[in-house]
This record gives sequence, C-alpha cells and structure tokens, in this order.
Amino acid sequence: MNIKHKFASLVLAASVSVGAMQVSAPASEITNIEPRLISRFECGLTVELQPPGIETRMAIIRRKMDEWDVALHSDILEMIAERIQSNVRRLEGALVRIATFASLGTEQVTVERAEYLLKDILQQEGKKRVNIDAIQKTVTEYYDLRIADMTSRRRPSNIAFPRQVAMYLSRRLTQCSLMEIGEAFGGRDHGTVIYAVRKVQQRMECEPQVRESIEMITTTLHRK
Repeated sequence: MNIKHKFASLVLAASVSVGAMQVSAPASEITNIEPRLISRFECGLTVELQPPGIETRMAIIRRKMDEWDVALHSDILEMIAERIQSNVRRLEGALVRIATFASLGTEQVTVERAEYLLKDILQQEGKKRVNIDAIQKTVTEYYDLRIADMTSRRRPSNIAFPRQVAMYLSRRLTQCSLMEIGEAFGGRDHGTVIYAVRKVQQRMECEPQVRESIEMITTTLHRK
C-alpha cells in the first residue's frame, strides 16, 4: 500500500470521530490527494484562519512580558506589534530576542536598537506585505495592460490569463480570502478565483516560460 492510499484509509477509518486538520488552501485546491478525501474534507466545517490583528498582537506581547517578568518601553512593544504581522511564532521569537538583549543590561534598548536586532525578521515581514492593488499594478505593467483590464468582463486570452495570474498571486502572496480576491477583480465569485489558481498552476507545470514570468513578477513585488 503506497503512502497516499495509506493516508486515505486512515482518514476514512477515523471519519466517525471529531478531528481537525490545518492546511494552507481550501480542500478544492489541494493537489495530489484522492477525490474521495477532498469530498470528505468539504463535508466538514471549514474555517479560514487569519493572522492576529494589532490588538491581539499587543495582548500577546504584554502577556509574554508579564510571564517573563521583563519590562520594555511601550514604543518598542508597539513597533514589534505593528511591524510583525504574519504569525504568532515570529512575534514571540522577536520578543525573545529583544528580551534576551535587555536582560544582559549592557545597553539600553531603544526603538532603533530593537529595529537593528530584528533587522532580518523585519526584512522578511516587509517582503510579505504585498496587497492586491500592488499585484494588479505589477501584473498589468508586466503584460502591458490597463488596470481596468483586471476588473473588466472582457475575456480575450491576452487579458484573461494575466488576470488569472494576478488572482493566483493574490491567493499566494496575501492573506485575503477567496471572496475578497474575487471582489477585487470586478466582483467575481470564489469559484472563479479557484479556477484561476488551478489554471495558472497547470500552465506553470507545463510551460517554463509561464513559470519564469510569474517568478519575475513575484521578485518585482518583493522588491517594491
């Protein structure tokens, strides 16, 4: 029995119990998995997890400060909460680094010093701050189109595929839901976004030129 079939049998055998699974995409977007498993997953409750908001991040930081009995200036805590948005682990890792430096007592921790200590983390966070507007603008510049083409109902191939590329990148590079992405592309439904993602993935697998184009667009977005 290969690993895929073994996994399927385990999931189906456990279907009578209550469990949870975390994935980075909806069940319909998961590849290399048996259709019957996708059907099982779609029957369950699907909840989209979003990164914690600024208030939640501040609450996490203050709780950790209390647990570790470390005092940092509120300006430093606010800087960390505002600039590290992707996940709680990275937030806590940044806090550990600053708290460790502060515990040495060799130098006062300022916002500037904290930014220097977290330089690599903040650079990574900066790369992740890509929004749909920036994606649409970069894609239209690359394919020599107009911004209006991203939201129009026109479907010639020279417009339709770049629009799908923009939807694909919006799904991969932002935290926006399928519905939010569809709305940003002229009020399209989430099924259209899913189709666009699959279409682009298929062409990337078969056409090296498409894959290279998307890599170039992604690099451009991260440099902005």
